[in-house]
Amino acid sequence: MRPLSQPGKNRQRSRYVLLVITLLTITIITLDARGVPMISSARDSSRDALAPVRGAARWVTTPFRNAWNGITGYDELREENEKLRSELGQDTANAMREKNAQEELAKLKEQLNISFLGSTQSQIARVTSGASSNFSDYTVEIDKGSELGLAVGNPVVTKGGLVGRIVRVTKKRAVVQLITDPDFSVGVTVGADQNQGVGHGTGNTRTFIVDRGIDLTDEVQTKDSVFAGGIENSIMPPDLFIPIGTVDKITPDEAARVQVLQVNYTVEFGRLDVVQVIKWVPAS
Repeated sequence: MRPLSQPGKNRQRSRYVLLVITLLTITIITLDARGVPMISSARDSSRDALAPVRGAARWVTTPFRNAWNGITGYDELREENEKLRSELGQDTANAMREKNAQEELAKLKEQLNISFLGSTQSQIARVTSGASSNFSDYTVEIDKGSELGLAVGNPVVTKGGLVGRIVRVTKKRAVVQLITDPDFSVGVTVGADQNQGVGHGTGNTRTFIVDRGIDLTDEVQTKDSVFAGGIENSIMPPDLFIPIGTVDKITPDEAARVQVLQVNYTVEFGRLDVVQVIKWVPAS
C-alpha cells in the first residue's frame, strides 16, 4: 500500500522548482548581456530555427496587412489625388487664359495699325454674330454703336480691306452689310492707272465683280489691285483707297464695250473677329 502524499511537502517542492527556474533565468540573462559566446550561439541557433516559421507567417499575413494599409490610407490618397487634380486643373485654366489673352492682344494690335486709314478717325469693334463662311443675309453685328459715335453709312474695314458698311445702329450695337452682298455696289479704282469703275458682291466670300466703267481700251492686268474709294460722291471716303482685292480674271464684253473683272477678296470673311469702323458718312 502506497503512502498518501503530504500537502506540505508538495508545496515546498514547487517553491524550490520556481526558485531554481528564477535563478537560472537571471543567470542566462546576465550571461547574454555580457556577451558569453555559448549563450549568443544558442540564441542565434534558435533564431535560425524559427526563421522559416516567421517567414511563412509574414507571407501569409502580407495580403491582410496590405489590405489594411490600403483601407486606412485610402482617404489620404484620395485627398492627395484630388489636390493634385485641382492644382493641375488650375494650371491648365491659367495657361488657357494666358493664351487667349495673348491671342486677343495680337488681334487688337493687328487691327490698330491699318496703314490705309492714315489719320482718319475710327472705332475698333468686335464681331458678335454672323461671322461664318456662308452668310444668308450678308450681314454681321458688331458690339459698338451710336454712343461711341457710330452711324449708318460708316465703312467697316480690317487690315485686309473693306468689309462693308453700317446699315443699322443702336446705342450699343450696329449691323454691317457685307461687301459680299450682291446688292452692295461701290465705286472702285483699278491698277496703277486708277481706272474707275463700279463693282458689286456676288453672294460668296471669294469673288467680287467689276462689270461697269472699265473700257475695253483701259490698261488692266491680272494681279492689279482693286480699291474702294478715291471717287467723288461715292459711299466710301474719296481721300482713302481701301483694298477690296486683286484681279484674278479679265473677260471682255464686246456688247457692253467693257472689261469684266473677277476679283479675289483680300479680306477673309470666314474669320471676321475684330474690325474698325471709319467715322465717315457719305453725303446724302
